[in-house]
Amino acid sequence: SSGINAEYGDSSERKRKVPQPTKPVATTTLGASTNLDLRPKEIIVKNCNNAEELQEHFSKFGTCTVIPSGVGVIIGFDKRRDAEMAYVKGRIVDDQELDIEWNKTEDVKSSQVTVEPIR
Repeated sequence: SSGINAEYGDSSERKRKVPQPTKPVATTTLGASTNLDLRPKEIIVKNCNNAEELQEHFSKFGTCTVIPSGVGVIIGFDKRRDAEMAYVKGRIVDDQELDIEWNKTEDVKSSQVTVEPIR
C-alpha cells in the first residue's frame, strides 16, 4: 500500500493540476465560434468608368455598391464570397476584359468600419 502514496505523496500534499486549454482561446464580444474575415470585399475596376453598366454587370454576383473614385470604380460586395466570384468570373463585359484588382488600400473605401473601445 505504500507504493502509490510513496510515489505521489499524501493526497493532502498533492497539487491539483488545472486543465490548460489545448489552443489559445480568443476572447471577443462576438462569441467563441465567430471568425472575423478581414479580407477585402471590394474590387476596383480600372479601365471602365460606366458605373451603371458595372452595377448591372456585377449585381448578378451579389448585392453590391458601385462608387466611382479617382483610381477607378469601386465595387463593394456584402459578402467576400460574392466578391471572389465577381473577381474570377466577372472580367468580361461586352467583349471587353476588365482590369480588376482587390481594393486593399486603407485610404479608398466604400464603407468605413468604426470600432468603439469597450468601457
